[in-house]
Amino acid sequence: MKYVFLDIDGVLNHEEWYDNRVKSLNRDEWWEDCFDPECVKRINNILQTTQARLVVSSSWRWDKELKRYFKKVGITTDFDITPTIPRKQKHGQTIWPIRGDEIEAFLKEHPCEAYVILDDDTDFTEEQLANHFVHCCPDYPSASKEGHIDETGLTDRKMNEAIQILNSTK
Repeated sequence: MKYVFLDIDGVLNHEEWYDNRVKSLNRDEWWEDCFDPECVKRINNILQTTQARLVVSSSWRWDKELKRYFKKVGITTDFDITPTIPRKQKHGQTIWPIRGDEIEAFLKEHPCEAYVILDDDTDFTEEQLANHFVHCCPDYPSASKEGHIDETGLTDRKMNEAIQILNSTK
């Protein structure tokens, strides 16, 4: 099985989207303003092209209405969510898990041939960052592996990078 670990904020939306979107007049549907339709098309393309399963790693995973939100904006595939790992105490200090720990916990329970992480944050293991990570909408623009400056949200270039990671055999 292939998996796409999806963060939402910074991947399916971004600053440029928020600056230029038409705001919903229906405040009951506030969340519709949080999904750039072009980014939604790209995530659907990744899933269809690679036959990967969607796993939501975003804090949105705790929203009981997420399935309805996804359906309304055009993400019709079923999805899993990463587990929540509680913080630990060690020598009087709180150790907070990183998102990469949650992904590792998910992968321990699910057979996997390939996976990609789509996120705007970088709280992942070195191995995840090196081999499975596509940096969407970073807080600070940085050069990607190809030397391009990172754009905002899930762009065509980032979509293609994700597809390449999922279709490569290592």
